[in-house]
Amino acid sequence: MSGFKSQAESCYDVKMLHASSFTFGTYKIDTARSIITFTYRVEFKFGISKTFTDRLMFPDVAPELWEKVPKAVLEPTLQALLLIIGINYWQAFPTKNIHIDGFTLTREQAHFWDSLYLNGLGEFFYLMKIDFRDLIAFPYDNSAVAPTPARFERPTRALLLNGAGKDSILSAEILKSFGTPFDFFAFAPTPAHKRIGKLVGAKTINVSRCRDPWLDMIMQGAYPAVSTFTFIAVLLAELIGYDQIVFSNERSADFGNLDYLGLPVNHQWCKSSEAEKMINDYIKRFITPDISTSSLLRKFSELEIVRRFVRYPQYLYDVTSCNSYFWLPRIQQRLQRTNYWCNRCPKCVFLFASFSAFLPKKELINIFGANLYTKKRLLPLFKRILGIEGFKPLDCVGEPEEMILAMHYASLRKEYIGEPAMQIFKEHFPPSYDFDEIARKVFSD
Repeated sequence: MSGFKSQAESCYDVKMLHASSFTFGTYKIDTARSIITFTYRVEFKFGISKTFTDRLMFPDVAPELWEKVPKAVLEPTLQALLLIIGINYWQAFPTKNIHIDGFTLTREQAHFWDSLYLNGLGEFFYLMKIDFRDLIAFPYDNSAVAPTPARFERPTRALLLNGAGKDSILSAEILKSFGTPFDFFAFAPTPAHKRIGKLVGAKTINVSRCRDPWLDMIMQGAYPAVSTFTFIAVLLAELIGYDQIVFSNERSADFGNLDYLGLPVNHQWCKSSEAEKMINDYIKRFITPDISTSSLLRKFSELEIVRRFVRYPQYLYDVTSCNSYFWLPRIQQRLQRTNYWCNRCPKCVFLFASFSAFLPKKELINIFGANLYTKKRLLPLFKRILGIEGFKPLDCVGEPEEMILAMHYASLRKEYIGEPAMQIFKEHFPPSYDFDEIARKVFSD
């Protein structure tokens, strides 16, 4: 990719330590401070072991709310959180020898966690060149009795994940148009999250996480973040009172990147309809039937979302849809008063093209701070996202048809004639190409 390495791909320049066993340890609630502490123990050779500690902090949850959640609802939720938070520690020390202290899974529950770990870490296995076959085996007891889902009626209102990007903003505007009461949920909120919450006019429920510092010294890597957010949101729905957890995952999230050892690798698997249904079914079967999860934008392609998003011009200079922003130092995030685009990553390339389909060139360049169609070093990314060569980059980008249609619409404006990226587009997609057929696939009525 001409020397370009995405954030997802650059996190793996490490060597893993071999573990002989991995144990999901304990979870403990400090109700006075609304903090949950999770522990994980890794055994190595020669009797060496290390215990890791992870914490979730809920500053907007009053101490007395914990007592109002029935134990039959709270306990399976905390158990699920122990297992999903632990994915970051297990991926640092992957081993088939898995143990769970304190509770037992049924066979059906174990198979759910096997599948979530396998598919959610597909990109990780590919980049680390790990043979995942016969690696993930959550323990279960055939005689174990599954938790009975407990009724726990919640107020009719939605908890919407605030990602500070175009998707969650569009979902917020749709909920407002429906007259659906909702609050935002922000995980480790940045200044961008707070800015968007203020613009939308929605209250934001904050959750922060403190990972074990040893983990960040060992490695970082892609993991099913949205799956983690979902189980955290379930706990918030129980504590504060919501019956719907709403995400803004698009149809394009179902389109993967490549195959690795027979496993379809999808950078956005945790946003896919498969992952969403799996987790929603798990909540209904093992926690409570009174809280549901869904994606408000599931039927839309990325390009369709952009087409609808530009109808709200008040957000164009504040939306933060480049993932590089979230890796900036906090001081730099605070100094960033408007939107942020690194103008180097696959997502910036894809969204620049998508917005170019609907916005005048001058306004688009003012928003992004650059004209990405002129940057020759980005041409390999344009080719990959267009589907001309290689596989789709490991980033949150749409399907090739969406990129083709976006650049076609931009070309009709005749504002980008002769620019390097547009020249490549014209060479591979001449006017005789059936753009109308692509439009029927990309756009939803």
